[in-house]
Amino acid sequence: MKIRSKVLIVVLPLLVFPMVLVGFSSFISAKNGITKVAKEFLSYKTLEMYKYCRRQEDILTGTGLTNLGDYRKIAKSSAQEYADAIRLSETGYFIVFDSAGNLIFPRDVIQDASIRQDVSIRQDASIQDISGLEFFKEITGNEKGLITFTLNRINRVGYYIYFKPWDWYILLSEKDTVFFKDAHNIRKQVAYTLGLTLIVAAGLILLFIKKLTDPIGNVVQTMKSIITSSDLSKRVRIEYDDEIGYLATWFNRMVGDLELAYNQVKKYAYRSVLAKNSEERIRHIFQKYVPGEIIDEVLKTKGESLLVGKKQFATILFSDIRSFTSISESLSAEELVKSLNTYFNIMVSIIIAHKGTIDKFIGDAIMAIYGAPVEYKDDPLQAVYTAVEMIGALEDFNKKQVRMGRPTFRIGVGVNTGEVVVGNIGSNQKLDYTCIGDAVNLASRLEGLTKMYGVPIIISENTYTYVKDSIPIREIDAVRVKGKIRPVKIFQPYKVLSENQKKAYDQFNDGIQHYRDRKFEEALNLFSSCDKLLQGDSPSSLYMDRCKELMVNPPAEDWDGVFTAKTK
Repeated sequence: MKIRSKVLIVVLPLLVFPMVLVGFSSFISAKNGITKVAKEFLSYKTLEMYKYCRRQEDILTGTGLTNLGDYRKIAKSSAQEYADAIRLSETGYFIVFDSAGNLIFPRDVIQDASIRQDVSIRQDASIQDISGLEFFKEITGNEKGLITFTLNRINRVGYYIYFKPWDWYILLSEKDTVFFKDAHNIRKQVAYTLGLTLIVAAGLILLFIKKLTDPIGNVVQTMKSIITSSDLSKRVRIEYDDEIGYLATWFNRMVGDLELAYNQVKKYAYRSVLAKNSEERIRHIFQKYVPGEIIDEVLKTKGESLLVGKKQFATILFSDIRSFTSISESLSAEELVKSLNTYFNIMVSIIIAHKGTIDKFIGDAIMAIYGAPVEYKDDPLQAVYTAVEMIGALEDFNKKQVRMGRPTFRIGVGVNTGEVVVGNIGSNQKLDYTCIGDAVNLASRLEGLTKMYGVPIIISENTYTYVKDSIPIREIDAVRVKGKIRPVKIFQPYKVLSENQKKAYDQFNDGIQHYRDRKFEEALNLFSSCDKLLQGDSPSSLYMDRCKELMVNPPAEDWDGVFTAKTK
């Protein structure tokens, strides 16, 4: 679409809308004013007829002739003559009828043959009965008012008033075309004026657009010629000393500079391609494992931090599916792959949502890093949130597994915070961005302890110090994991705690303290009470067995209450 068409499409509505709005408002105002005057005139004439009937009735009443039928007939006949005298026009006249539907006058008001069939003639007085007509039904029962109706297939506007002494409905009506004649004339005048104005405006706009676009067309033609011929010596002819003239001037200067800049552009393009390839390579490495904002952050440093190993404080998360061998034996290969892919998609989405980086998949296990390659202040908390959310998401996953007749999954999650070494580790043929160190090993050991303690999540004391004020947590035990001498306290986080859980865990904490103080009987009672409150609590049951064993076989003097794990 050309500029002139676009300008016309934009400008014409801007002209049309205000003009139509003003014209319509003027028409409505004029119509309302004319209609108001016409309505008042109708009501005035009707009221005049009413007053005349009232005067005739007052005369009959004052002279005592009310009960003499002949005099009343004379009075009514006089009223009919008065109605003919004050009628509006040839098309505006009075219609008088009583509440029973008897037409008093005029007799020739029904002219349409189809309507005449609905009007009966009484044999006793040859009186027309119009009670079946719509306007009669609308009027009867009311004292006065304005009415629009159709008579003889003609739309009319009327005003009526009820004269009770004679049981007369006095209706003065006029054809609506006559009633609204002046308003319709105003509408035509507004339409003609609007149409003429639009024609003139469109012509002027087209003339203006032509003057505006012709110089622009010259610029376009010159540009086309330069592109097709690659001749940078061509210039635009400058016609006007205005903005378009400035456009042509600066375009000519631009063309003159293009040739000088050509070699530089080639050099910059080559560098851009190299940079783009480097960026794509980094994105290819990480796009499936880390959130987009982490990739963007890494690219700011041009990936240099990934090429060398460095020590970094991070939080490690390990998750593993329990009894996976038995699950794989109960499913076909296709069903197993579908279930695993669905499970991994859910868990990976949760990890990435909490700013974690997928380090690797180890069979059915997942290892994730929080704090590398990009470090955030709340990495430990995000890792714990991830673990809690993974357990919640697993419940929905298992419901779908049950509906499809597949076995449910149970997982254990271990989380630890500490110093690790991160970087690209591997050979010339294959490199993996990963982390290594004692903190990683401990996170793996904690995931293994979830099986023994019967809990879904275990976090280390290091992680606990960062998250203890942000999420409900209970201490479970102090453990020497395999390969370590120094014990570490382990904790279980929760999304929320019920009041019953809070009460039970207070008893559990007291039980741990008594257990470490060698008060095994008191500890046994507390753990037993906690187990009953929770209707089954694996850590409590484990401590109950320990207390019973230690009550029979007391520990040595150097016993420190720390459990030594003999397996991974």
